[in-house]
Amino acid sequence: MESSNKISYVFRKHPWVRVFCLIFLVASVFTISFFVSHKAIEAPVIEAVIPPVGSPGDVVLITGRNFGDERDMSYVSFSGAKITASSYISWSDTAIKLVLPANVQDGLVIVGTKEAQSNPALFANEGDIPVLVPTTQTVVKPVIKSVSAEKVAVGESLVIIGNNFGETRNNSKVLFTIDYNNNIKNAAYINKKLTTENLVEVCAEENGYEYWSNTEIHVRVPSGARTGVIIIENDKNSSEPFDIQISETTGTREYIDKKIYVVQYTADVTDVETPDVSTITLRCPIPVKIPSQNSVEVTEVQPVPLIQNYQNCNVQQFKKDKNSIYKNNFTQTFVLPVYEIRTNVNPEKIGSMKALNTSFYQSYTRKDSVIPADDEQLIELYKKIIGKEKNYYKRAKLIYDYMCDNYSLVKKNRNSDADPMDLIKKQKGDAYDFSIIYAALLRTAGVPCVVNSGVLISQDLSTQNHWWCEFFMPGFGWIPVDIALGAGMEYKDWAGSTDKNNREYYFGNLDSHRITFSRGFTEMKPLSQDNKIVQYPKSFAMQSIWEEASSNTVKYSSYWTVPVINGVY
Repeated sequence: MESSNKISYVFRKHPWVRVFCLIFLVASVFTISFFVSHKAIEAPVIEAVIPPVGSPGDVVLITGRNFGDERDMSYVSFSGAKITASSYISWSDTAIKLVLPANVQDGLVIVGTKEAQSNPALFANEGDIPVLVPTTQTVVKPVIKSVSAEKVAVGESLVIIGNNFGETRNNSKVLFTIDYNNNIKNAAYINKKLTTENLVEVCAEENGYEYWSNTEIHVRVPSGARTGVIIIENDKNSSEPFDIQISETTGTREYIDKKIYVVQYTADVTDVETPDVSTITLRCPIPVKIPSQNSVEVTEVQPVPLIQNYQNCNVQQFKKDKNSIYKNNFTQTFVLPVYEIRTNVNPEKIGSMKALNTSFYQSYTRKDSVIPADDEQLIELYKKIIGKEKNYYKRAKLIYDYMCDNYSLVKKNRNSDADPMDLIKKQKGDAYDFSIIYAALLRTAGVPCVVNSGVLISQDLSTQNHWWCEFFMPGFGWIPVDIALGAGMEYKDWAGSTDKNNREYYFGNLDSHRITFSRGFTEMKPLSQDNKIVQYPKSFAMQSIWEEASSNTVKYSSYWTVPVINGVY
């Protein structure tokens, strides 16, 4: 009782004690309210999007936590676009089920509440990914009845008339005969088996498919096609072979000296620092499928990628929290054949560029992210080089000879941020500089040209990043040029190859001692505008994004190996 009286006396005697206690009480209430409300508005967390690849109308399940027991004002967005209310099937604190709308785009998936947004997760629209997926195409056999011309040249348009082609192309293909290792050329008797053993597809990336309906198809004859047959192939059936003649008045092409390579590369990601959870995505290039490299078998991918073969990459993605210290290692192994290309061109028979598909021609003659085709210095230089020459093949040869005569190769590749235009100013550069400037001069001169990137394989099977070109001639197709090797780049050539004149050989011909990872520059869309992007401008693949880290990633370390050869047959 005496203690209570003392406390009461202190409260009455000292007003500041009463004020202090009141402040303490109010502060305690606010502190408790803060922690309770902070817990209540904990940000939603996405753990998985199932499936990560889908099409409009598919049902998608998003699992995680802190979504809220009811949707109320919460939402799900795909690539920045919120899903409408009618698309939601169910909503709980740990799972959201919805139907993909007709306009769904690939990109980031985010769950948002009134108070916070979740971490992003990756989703891809099935229509943009070249993988084998179930389709609803017709199961009846395509039938070819007639074609618009009995004889056509490479690059020319061909109209195919028939039935059961399908209202849209989807995964269907038009295939032409190609002659690997001169099996047809050297045969005593040509039969259907020979003409259908090796086929080359019309190239969609080069606007080769111009029109498609159930009864009529318009295609451009692909580079490498030769006299034989055409076949239409869908997911279920193939048409009967239909005879076609391919004109060779502009010259001939051979695919010989096949080598089969086992190639592998790895990537390591370590030392991730983040205050929360970091998401890191790798775009791991796959060798491209082209006539001289006509199949690519993926024999190992570790770990299993999030998305397979998206923009010619396997997409690997992982999450790191602030306490994790282990490293991630990614491995890709491929088996693929590579053929040597030999061409014999008749320049006087080269056709007009006006005969080419307009979109195709414009795509390969204008500037892009790496080729400065409209630079004033290049315009002035190309006019000086070609003079009054009108023949496009001869223009390409004049530019090749000028560069071989006037520019020299440095022994080591220059820094990745070095400007290829330095080659013109300093008269020396690396293989990348030579290829970029050669392509830029050809495009400026009105010649369609593309830069290829990959690895060059030495006699001892060591590899190095390398770049070379191809230019397109109407009626003939793509012609390879390795301007760096033609100009004298040092390289451990293979046995039996040392007697060739490199300068003569590498204009129009290409050995089988290389692997192509990309044709031209691939512009990729980031998963989020806030993400941190990593580029490798002078690597074995030309793409705008190699690595992408979420904005809360403070730093991390990564290392990519140059692809190595584990075997050759």
